[in-house]
Amino acid sequence: MKEFWWCVLFSLVLCLMPQAVSAEQDPGLQVSALIEEALQNNPRIAAAQFEWAASKAHVGQMNVLDDPIVGFDTWNIPNDLDLDKTQTWIVFAEQRFPAPGTLALREAVAEAEALQAKAKMDVTKQVITREVKLAYAALFLAHKTIEVTNNHIAVLKRFEEAAAMKFSTGTVSRQDLLKAQVALARLNNDRILQEQALETASAALNTLLNRPVRAPFEKVARLKSPVLLETPEQLESTAFDQQATLKLSAVSIKRHEQSVALAKKKLSPDFQVGVKRFENKGSSQANGWGVSASMNLPWFFREKHDQGIAEGHHQAAREAAYYEYLKNQTRFAIQNLSVKIQTAARLVRLFEEEVIPRAEQSVASADAGYQSDQVDFLDLLESESQLLSFRLEYYQAMTDQYQQSARLEQVLGVSLDDLQQNRDGGKK
Repeated sequence: MKEFWWCVLFSLVLCLMPQAVSAEQDPGLQVSALIEEALQNNPRIAAAQFEWAASKAHVGQMNVLDDPIVGFDTWNIPNDLDLDKTQTWIVFAEQRFPAPGTLALREAVAEAEALQAKAKMDVTKQVITREVKLAYAALFLAHKTIEVTNNHIAVLKRFEEAAAMKFSTGTVSRQDLLKAQVALARLNNDRILQEQALETASAALNTLLNRPVRAPFEKVARLKSPVLLETPEQLESTAFDQQATLKLSAVSIKRHEQSVALAKKKLSPDFQVGVKRFENKGSSQANGWGVSASMNLPWFFREKHDQGIAEGHHQAAREAAYYEYLKNQTRFAIQNLSVKIQTAARLVRLFEEEVIPRAEQSVASADAGYQSDQVDFLDLLESESQLLSFRLEYYQAMTDQYQQSARLEQVLGVSLDDLQQNRDGGKK
C-alpha cells in the first residue's frame, strides 16, 4: 500500500514540474515580427503616411505665384448689341505679385506643417508599437493563465481520485471528495473567463495587425523584459531627444512662429499689374497698348491684421506652454514607470526564487501528509490554491513588467534594447 502512495506522490511531482519557472525552449510567436507587420499594415499608420505625403505635396504649391489672368473687355457696345459696331476691343493679361518675402514665408509654413505631419506619423508608429506590445503581453498572460489553470485542474483531479479512494475504504468522510469537486468546479469556471480573456486579447492584436478579427495565433513566446540600467536623468535626456510627441510639439511651435511672420507680412501691400491691347474699330484712333497697376491697402483695416498677428503669438505661446507641460509629464512618466518596472522585476525574482519553490514544497508536504492521514484535506486544498494563486501572480508580474517597459519605451521614443546596445557599443 505504501508503494502505491509513493507512486501517487511521484506522479504529483511530475505534474508540478511543467509549472517550473525556468526558461521555455519553444521560441513561439515573436513580438518583433508582429510590430513589423503592424507598421506595414495598420490603417492608422497608413492614414498618417498619406497625410504626410499630402503635406509634402502642399509645400510645392506655396512658393509659386497665383495663376495669371487673361481676358477681354469692350467699350461702347451699341444699344442694338451689334458687336461688329463695337468701337473698342481690349485683350488683357494680369498678374498678382504678393509682397516680397511672402512666398518664402508661405513655403516655410507649409514645410513646418509637413514636418508636423511626419511627427504625427512617428507618434502614431510609437503608439501602435506600444499597443502591439501590450496586446502581445495580454495574449501571453491569457495563454499562461489557462495553462496554469489546466495543470492545476489535473492536480485537483488526482486529489479527487485520492479522496475517492480513501472514501471507498472508509478512511475519510464524503466531505473530502465534495471539497475536491467544489474546487474543481471553481477552476473550471475560472477557465471559462480566462478563455474569454484570450479571445479578447487575440481580437485586439488582430485588429492592430489589420487581420481578420478571429484569426488564430500560435503559442506566444516567453516575455523577455529589457533590463533598465539607465538613471532617470539619462532617460529624461533620451526622451527629450527622441520622443515623437515632444518633436511634434516643437515643430508646432516653429509652425506658429512662421505663421506670425506671415501674418505680419500681410501689412505689406500686394501688387497687381496688367498689360492691355486696344483694338479700335469705328474710330480714327490708332490701335495701341495699355498698362495697369494696382495694390491693396492693408492699413485701411489694420486692426484686422493686428488681431491676426496677436492670434499667432497666442497660439505660439500656447504651444510653448504645452511643450513644457509635455516635458513635465515625461519626467513624471519616466519616474513612475521606472519604479513600476523595478517593482515588477523584484516581484518576478521573488516568485521565481522563493515564493513558488516554497509553495511547491508546501503542496508536496501537504500531499504526503494527507496520504499518511497526518494532514487534513482542507489544508491540502489550501496549499494547492495558494500555489495556483502564486503562479498566476507570477505571470501577472511578468506581464506588468513587460507592459510597463513598453509604455516607458513610448515615453522615451526608443526601445530599451536599443539603449542597451548603444551603451554597450559605446563602451567598446
